[in-house]
Amino acid sequence: MSTDHRPPVPEQPLRLRLHEPGELVAAVPHLLGFRPAASLVLVAVHGTGRRRRLGVVARADLPPPDDVVAVVDACAQRVVPTGPEEVTAIVVAEPGEQPGRDPAPPPRQDVADAVRDVFAGHGVAVHSRLWVPRIAAGARWRCYPPCDCRGEVAATDDSPVAAASAWLGHVTYGSRDELEASLAPGAPDPRLRARIDAEVRAAVLDRELGGPAAARRDLAAVVAARREVAAGRVLGDAELSRLAVALCDPLVRDTVLGWSVDEDEALAASAERLWTLLVRTLPAPEVAEPAVLLACALLVRGGSALVGVALERARRADPSHRLTGLVSALLVSGAGPATVREVVRDAAAESAARLRAG
Repeated sequence: MSTDHRPPVPEQPLRLRLHEPGELVAAVPHLLGFRPAASLVLVAVHGTGRRRRLGVVARADLPPPDDVVAVVDACAQRVVPTGPEEVTAIVVAEPGEQPGRDPAPPPRQDVADAVRDVFAGHGVAVHSRLWVPRIAAGARWRCYPPCDCRGEVAATDDSPVAAASAWLGHVTYGSRDELEASLAPGAPDPRLRARIDAEVRAAVLDRELGGPAAARRDLAAVVAARREVAAGRVLGDAELSRLAVALCDPLVRDTVLGWSVDEDEALAASAERLWTLLVRTLPAPEVAEPAVLLACALLVRGGSALVGVALERARRADPSHRLTGLVSALLVSGAGPATVREVVRDAAAESAARLRAG
């Protein structure tokens, strides 16, 4: 089972009006970050009347019949804590063969019914339950019974939502696989693994003898690497292994976490490029550190579909990684970018102060 969760929209979002269900369906790839297929998509709606706004967008693979309630309940655990007034459900599923039924009813009625029942148990209404075979301009959407509304999906790539997503720097991927491939690791490199192991052994001795001075040297190495990446230069195995070990020091990692909230946008951007490079290059368990740094960098500027991919990479690399757990909990709580920025800024300031005091 695969599930995805788009963070809440920024506290001061662009104001774009969606007038009918076909426009909301067309907006899903940009709200979620990729074009889903064979999926259940849940869109949280906050407020009432003309002051309604969209919140969390959650997605799950369409489950087999025996797992429907469990999957919908898992989605509810992500959506309900954000406090929506209602939820819109969109089932993306090819119709398949349904002989003798003209017109054939929307498929996966079991999924639509489970959404209604599970969210009702949480006191959240599900007024709209839509089905669409695929999210593409001109595809026909329908409501599940007893409603019989229907229409066409609006333009998906040439729309105000698509333009706003691009303006905010969000990439909309063609599929979940394409999204994951953007952070996929390269082939295992035994030489890099050996270098990292040697660097770990050297760091143990250095930290025993050098104390805080060793951490400051590690920080200097990360600063130098960020500058190299900003200048467009390639990092070699020696630098990569040095970074892998340096970031495993929580004081160093949490200090550079503050780069994502720095007023210097060029610094924040070069740091994000460095974390992305390391996520694609480093092996487990060391890759957990840049992966969670990348997730935080994306969160503070409004979120991205890559946040979940980065956090999952960190979890797989180190299931007990504490910072990954904290960031995941913050994300599930529905915290917006302003809250994340505050948490990041406080953690970075505390770590930087400890490094200076040592």
